[in-house]
Amino acid sequence: MPRNKTITDDEILAAARSLFLQESAKASTRTLAKRVGISETVIFQRFGTKEELFFAAMVPPQMHFQAMFGVQPGQKQVTTNLEAISLQIVAYFREVMPVFLALISHPSFDMQTFLQRHTLPVMQIEQELNAYLNAEADLARIQPDRRSVAASVLLSHLHNLALSETIEARRSADTEHAISEAISVLWQGLEPQPINP
Repeated sequence: MPRNKTITDDEILAAARSLFLQESAKASTRTLAKRVGISETVIFQRFGTKEELFFAAMVPPQMHFQAMFGVQPGQKQVTTNLEAISLQIVAYFREVMPVFLALISHPSFDMQTFLQRHTLPVMQIEQELNAYLNAEADLARIQPDRRSVAASVLLSHLHNLALSETIEARRSADTEHAISEAISVLWQGLEPQPINP
């Protein structure tokens, strides 16, 4: 029997997110009510419908830019910095990928409505990655004319690695090596060229 309990909306949404990730959008509000110790009636009083509850719960996890871009331009090798940044980005993509796949598989998902409420995480990450590469270009540590393309190519690769892990098409143990190999290839286009006399 549901017990009297003070529970915040955030606690309900966190429990709902966990349940939807486990069982998809088909997860029942009865199961959620049982998990959080309240009645289904309370859930609907607070969130209206199951669909509204789903979209309120399935939001992209918060990004921690300071940890993700904690490297200092001008210090250490650029390739070392890019590998550190890339590992942080993939770690975030691993968190966001299951949420986003669940969102876009919901029949009522609408990208325009989503973008009115949220910013796509990849767009914010690309801005920060470009800012890092711009700083390195200003220090003449990379070629300035290829930084934007390099950021797009690297992000696409990292996104693909996380997606492949999520759908269990590749092992996470291989990801660090795949990142290192990709940055080695990118570096051939970013490395400053000697100036001919």
